[in-house]
Amino acid sequence: MARWTVRALPAIVSALVAPGAAPAQPPPSARTTSPTARTGTLRVHIVSTQGTYVEMGFDVFAVESRAVTAFGKGADESTGQPAPAWDLAPGLYKIVRSGEPFETTVDFATVAIEAGDVLDFVVVVDPDTLEFRGSGPVTSELPIGTRIAGARLALNAGGSVELTDRHHVVGGTSGLAALVGLFGHFSLVFDRDAHFLSVTSDLTLTLSDSPVAAVASTQDRWEAAALYAYNLGNPFIGPYGRASFSTRVFPGYLYLDGDGELVTVTIARADGTVDTEVRGGAANQDDLRIRVARSFAPFVLQEEVGGNLKAVNLDLVLLKLSVATRLGFGLRQGITHQLLVVDGRERGTAVDLVEVRNESTLGPVLGADATVTFARWLYGSARFGVLLPMVHADRAGEGLGDRLLFDLAGTGGLRMPGLTSFLFASFDYTFRLQKDGFITPDVQFDHTLMGRLNLTLF
Repeated sequence: MARWTVRALPAIVSALVAPGAAPAQPPPSARTTSPTARTGTLRVHIVSTQGTYVEMGFDVFAVESRAVTAFGKGADESTGQPAPAWDLAPGLYKIVRSGEPFETTVDFATVAIEAGDVLDFVVVVDPDTLEFRGSGPVTSELPIGTRIAGARLALNAGGSVELTDRHHVVGGTSGLAALVGLFGHFSLVFDRDAHFLSVTSDLTLTLSDSPVAAVASTQDRWEAAALYAYNLGNPFIGPYGRASFSTRVFPGYLYLDGDGELVTVTIARADGTVDTEVRGGAANQDDLRIRVARSFAPFVLQEEVGGNLKAVNLDLVLLKLSVATRLGFGLRQGITHQLLVVDGRERGTAVDLVEVRNESTLGPVLGADATVTFARWLYGSARFGVLLPMVHADRAGEGLGDRLLFDLAGTGGLRMPGLTSFLFASFDYTFRLQKDGFITPDVQFDHTLMGRLNLTLF
């Protein structure tokens, strides 16, 4: 860890701040003076080495008394939040991370305040470890972040090595598999006054087809959602509208296993006809796989309106926790593209498949989303949604529990910073539990252990 002072780093700070960007809070200069004032104003900007704002907590010590005279947290000025500012008596001050003692010899910055000063002071930190990388008066324009028309954007992609266990997941084969994959994540957030808009898209592709020694996506998923919420005079509750979809991208296959014997496959079509095939007699391994899902099958679309409640929004020095719940009414459409699902056992000398027809329904919905981060290295998230169908409910199951359309997904992991400011590794565990009686009476479950390499594009 290096020691930084005001005199040593004005050039470094100037180089780290994005050139040519319009400042979120444009001061006429780093320091202005009013000759009649008895105090000076200190305004602190916390910026990462990537040119983004960091909500890092910090304390301001008066060097003469060694007492904390101010404390605060960096603001996301790219969204219009004002930088924290204080009127201080003239003197020398020391800025450290929240909770650090005055005696710390690393990760600090010193600043002198004179009577009548209005000083804009920037501290540059590592986005992962929060180690100080530079500090000094603002000498160039402050960054505004990655924004388009006031919205914050993020895009990252990468590769993974996975160990996946699947049970009754439609469009594929159950079992344990070691896979190599690709993934991408996009998010857009617009948060201003009473308006909140969030758009997310996640795409996961696996590039392995071991039974036929081919490179193809055998397990993939693409899901996206857009949510708009209006806060009724407060940041916690208000009406919302949401639309989402989930699908797979490439065709899916069922691999037959008859223990060396012929396998009889019976396919019950949606029009009432029945097809019968005998597989396993050809020398080609492709004879033991059946395409059960076309591209983008099934495609499940859902629209909702209702009330949104931000139940928890905790932002401490080491812990961040956010929980949002919603209650409303939803419409759901399932476009199956002649999807085939297994009726009974997947393995053996006789396998029965059923063609799933398109379905639509509507009913009350309940959902929740939660994210947690601890010390910027440990993180987790969970997503829950349930819809009670009121139309064609008998096609989803006989009892109330069978008819509920249920989706629970979560992920947790350990982030390993230290590669570069935009490239990092992580170890993750993900799971998904689904109950959708319109598609299959079985509970779909899969979970994965993976090591990932993440590249932040913006």
